[in-house]
This record gives sequence, structure tokens and C-alpha cells, in this order.
Amino acid sequence: MFQSVPLALALVLLVGTGARAQAPVPAQPQRTLTLTADPAEPPQRVHVLPDRPIVFMFDADIRGGAVTVDTARVRVLAEGARSLLVQLVKGLGPGERVKLEVPFTDGRAPERATFLLVPPAAGEAPDTWLQVTRPAPPEPPPPEPPCPAPAPERAPGPEDFLLLGYLDGTGVGTAAFRVFTDATPSLSFSGGRAYRGSGWVLLDLESSDPEAAPPWLPSQATLVGKAGERLPGRVVTRAQGEPGAEVTRVLVVTEEPPPSAGLVFSLELRGAEGQSLILHKVEIPERKQEGKQ
Repeated sequence: MFQSVPLALALVLLVGTGARAQAPVPAQPQRTLTLTADPAEPPQRVHVLPDRPIVFMFDADIRGGAVTVDTARVRVLAEGARSLLVQLVKGLGPGERVKLEVPFTDGRAPERATFLLVPPAAGEAPDTWLQVTRPAPPEPPPPEPPCPAPAPERAPGPEDFLLLGYLDGTGVGTAAFRVFTDATPSLSFSGGRAYRGSGWVLLDLESSDPEAAPPWLPSQATLVGKAGERLPGRVVTRAQGEPGAEVTRVLVVTEEPPPSAGLVFSLELRGAEGQSLILHKVEIPERKQEGKQ
């Protein structure tokens, strides 16, 4: 708010000078000046006469006692938190101008208001009350979307070591098994071999489905014991041979079954679209005792 003392002083001066004037010049009604943050833009021009004080009303606090102006030519009559009252000491000749700078306190651009006080042209009304505004600050850019958290890396499993050629039976139990299944005549499984380590069982076999395009592949697997124990497993499939080959390597990894489950299981396989089949008489090896080869 414009303080009461400067406002009263402004009104007294405006009314008093108007009453004394022999040929009063019509005053410019309240005018709004919008500052720019572009330093290349010229300062705002303010039309002044020596008998007309000018009230500046700002939209932000100004720094008291920091107004910059040629005091031999312009008097600062009053300052408020957001107001300023000035008056020419004497009239300006044609082409003369006086720079007036008023700094703000908030540090937002523009950091100061700069005006050029100039005499009004013929027929131009002088300014007496100016509302000074700054453009609204630009909207902050939207925050960057958070980077997706990287998926936790899975610890290497026995299937990884087998595919890399590091699982050769040393230190783990191994056993070959024949594959018995109730699959369709075109779908067959072969090459069954089981590995057993500390806490896990790995089944390695091959599937062939030459009449299907694409061939049927399992996506889920469960090892089922004779007493109903169920051990869900993860499935890894790898095409064998040249592109387009009908043979696929199927690896199934489950937790190690309890001793009471025995060594002979059924393997339930289920595809992505719900098709399922069962491999019977899947025999896993006994767990190899540490220190034995």
C-alpha cells in the first residue's frame, strides 16, 4: 500500500500546484507502465513538468534510500515501501532527459525500474500517477519424470552356469532320465538330464514340434512328488541349431525337494495360452555329499 504521508503530500502538491497555475495543463490520468526484463529494451519514458509532482506506485517493495537520479534536476519528495514521489527542480528543454532508477528488494528480474524523465511534446499531457508493474515470472519447467528404478539384477542361477558350459557334474549330482509324456504325436521330448545341487534341481531336456508353427513352448513348470509335493519352477528356453530349427532346449529350475519326496517326480508344463502336458517318471539324482566326486 502507498503510505498515507506520501499520498497526502502528493495530493496537496497536485492540488496546490494546479490552483496556482495560470494556464493549467490537463494531467494524464493514471497510467500503467509494464517493465521488461530485456536489458536491450529502452527505458520507459515519463512525461514531466516542473510544477507537477509524479507518484510512482510499484507492485513490489523498493529499496529505500537507493533511488538513483540527478538530484540537481530532480527532487525525491517521499519514499514508501512501494511508492515514490518526485518532482523536477526546473523544466527540461527540448531533447533533455533525466534517468531515474529505482531498485527492487526481491531480486526478481528486472531488478530495477529505469525511467527517462522527458518533457511532454506539444499537446501531450504530463504524467502525475504511474502504476508500475513487472511481468509475471515465467512458470517453472515441469519436473523431470523420475528415472525408472533399474530392475534388480537376478543372481546367476544353475541354468546360467549350464548354458555357459560351467556345469559338468563336478560337485553336483547328475542323472539321465527317459521322457514319458502324453503329448500329441508331433510334440516330443528327449535328452532328459537332471542336476541336483545345494538347494536346487535343474532339469535339462529338448522339445521338438515340427508340425507346429511356431512350436509349442512351456512358460511355467511344476515338479510334483509322489505324495503331492509341488515345487514351482522357472523355465528357460533356447532354440537349438540354425534359425528355424524345430528343436528347443528347455531348462526347468526348482527348489530342492525334501528327502521324503523321493527321487521320482512328474513334471507339469504349461504354455502361455494355457495348454499343458505332463512328463512322467522324471528321476532326479541324490544329493552329492560334499567331498565326494
